[in-house]
Amino acid sequence: MTVRYDKLWTLVKHNKMKKKDLAAAAGLSQYTMTKLNQDRIVSMEVMIRLCKVFHCDIGDLMEVIEDD
Repeated sequence: MTVRYDKLWTLVKHNKMKKKDLAAAAGLSQYTMTKLNQDRIVSMEVMIRLCKVFHCDIGDLMEVIEDD
């Protein structure tokens, strides 16, 4: 199973934010930002923080792709 955060990066661009602005708004570490950039799984707490920033649901930020 893999995850993709393309929806998150689309929201970031749509809101005219930079990734460092997102990290500050959600209180995310550089390590967590690296995991997001590499489409690696992050904690539910991180996803909830991101949802609060954009006032959305988790499905609006990421997608889960089943491996064959």
